[in-house]
Amino acid sequence: MLPEDPDLEITVLPPDELKFLTLPNGKMVMIRGDEAVEVEKVLRALPISDPWRYLVVYASGGTEVGVIEDISELDPDSQKVLRHHLEERYRTFVIKRIIKVERLTQTGHSRWVVETNEGVREFTVSGTDHIHTSRFPRIFIRDAQGDRYEIPNFELLDPKSRRTAREFI
Repeated sequence: MLPEDPDLEITVLPPDELKFLTLPNGKMVMIRGDEAVEVEKVLRALPISDPWRYLVVYASGGTEVGVIEDISELDPDSQKVLRHHLEERYRTFVIKRIIKVERLTQTGHSRWVVETNEGVREFTVSGTDHIHTSRFPRIFIRDAQGDRYEIPNFELLDPKSRRTAREFI
């Protein structure tokens, strides 16, 4: 039997009692009854397999407010606010072609030059733990600034791109 630990409690937020708004200053607020909570962030518990369910809401200061089980149960305006927030937070560039990858000898990091769905981008990857291949041939990369990249199918990249990146994947 596990000891009771308040940190293990999950508060499920009732969707019919919630309203999410974006203030003119860009901050997000969650209204529940008579209470307004400034939202610092909303994170996905399952960002790849189920991105619109099990959303964890945090108030300013990092305090966990609770979990929204399914975004589709919220009113349409609240869904729009949350979807915009999540799409910005989890924005992912899709890599179409790998132009160049090189190891930076002074740090061991790698510098990538790629063509994405939003044009050519150059970024640095801190280490192999930021290149996720567990769903190969789908690959996820997070750069040193926290930006996300995805190669939907490494095997479908052109041969030069695959040769260029193989040592780093």
